[in-house]
Amino acid sequence: MKIAFIGYGNMANALVSSILTSKNIVLSSDIHIFHNKNKDAYELDKCKFLQSGQDCEDNFDIIFLCIKPKDIESAIKENSHIFLDNQTIVSVAAGITINSIKDLIQKNVLIARAMPNLCAIFNESITGLCMQNNMDDNTKDLVENIFKNIGYVRKINEDEMHSFTALYGSGPAYIMYFIESLIDCENFDSITDDEKVLLVLQLLNSTSKLLLTTKDISELRSKVTSKGGTTESAIKVLEENNFSEILKEAVQSARKKSVDLSK
Repeated sequence: MKIAFIGYGNMANALVSSILTSKNIVLSSDIHIFHNKNKDAYELDKCKFLQSGQDCEDNFDIIFLCIKPKDIESAIKENSHIFLDNQTIVSVAAGITINSIKDLIQKNVLIARAMPNLCAIFNESITGLCMQNNMDDNTKDLVENIFKNIGYVRKINEDEMHSFTALYGSGPAYIMYFIESLIDCENFDSITDDEKVLLVLQLLNSTSKLLLTTKDISELRSKVTSKGGTTESAIKVLEENNFSEILKEAVQSARKKSVDLSK
């Protein structure tokens, strides 16, 4: 089996590492990476780096499209030489539908779409995965297992991909934004800027562990929100300013952008 990657950023690097740490998939010498920039710190020994598919005469079983949505059309055209009938194409480009990819490639290929998130670089991603029904079971299992190696996989229908992208694909950035805001709230002369970051990250870490022990987050929150206390006062301000509705509006905006990218 031979596997190709078009594009090579953080996500492709995580997936290549996943493949190489799995048993009996491929050797590093059977992985080709088409990257129109100079080889960088992510380069792995023995993987073949090429500028484009025009420089390659190999036939590939699986091709991963690890490129930004705005670049997918030009990337497919630039590497059109490597696309053949009966290949499996795996795209992580947000918003780009299976039909759109088929129209661009113009070959009889089978397509899977995946939406991992940034946490894939630490093998802690949440990945939404949809695959064409006529893809054979062995290939489906192979693709799913590659993504399982970088975190949790949830198989979904393609029409759910926009919502999944908006919440779980972009989700780490929302949490980071909230963390930045919490850090800005700190006003202690005795605490350094580095310590402020560590304290908020520890708050997030310990709270996440606590939440994993309960089935009812609202009930747990109510237990630590004493009537007439400081926490209740803060929560009231968030509610009065429609914090939940603002967050929903933000996620819906991300979903709309994903829909727009698909057109």
